Amino acid sequence: MIRIVAGKYKHRMLKQPEMETTRCTKDAAREGLFSSLGDSIKGKIFLDLFSGSGAVGIEAYSRGASKVYLNDKNFGPIKIIKENLKSLEINDIKLTNLDYNIALEKFKNDGIKFDFIFLDPPYKMTIDYDFVKMIVDKDILSNNPVIILETDYEIDKKISEIYQVKKLKYGRSLMFIIKGIKE
Repeated sequence: MIRIVAGKYKHRMLKQPEMETTRCTKDAAREGLFSSLGDSIKGKIFLDLFSGSGAVGIEAYSRGASKVYLNDKNFGPIKIIKENLKSLEINDIKLTNLDYNIALEKFKNDGIKFDFIFLDPPYKMTIDYDFVKMIVDKDILSNNPVIILETDYEIDKKISEIYQVKKLKYGRSLMFIIKGIKE
């Protein structure tokens, strides 16, 4: 079980999927990330593209994000997310069960513009400059968006050469807050 750190659902517990398929963002890492973001999340549109338990998106919602979209391609995490949303009585978080490419194309076709995109991909997937550029090219970002990447490895050097990057470290987990994407 993991808990919501702050906001409307503070201290509420969430189920998490099996650890072989997902890497849940630890409470301390989520707390540090959202403390770093401050009130900038309030009233914004948030996407967690590889949602796992849904904890990061639910945390964003708890802290005042106006709209939250959760996506995961695997049925196990989707089932857990549905249970978590039901236990919190949250009915207005949008949930999709799609491969990330199909999800991004759907969001583009629906005309959705995200202020924040959180990326914590499955263990074997690497997010590099080309992946970030692909998201930028999809035209699904608002003005002054933020992309957050959680990994166990250093960020692609090209990302930090082109965008503003702030690095946060929580144990072995690294988070990179990427700004300066569309100004």
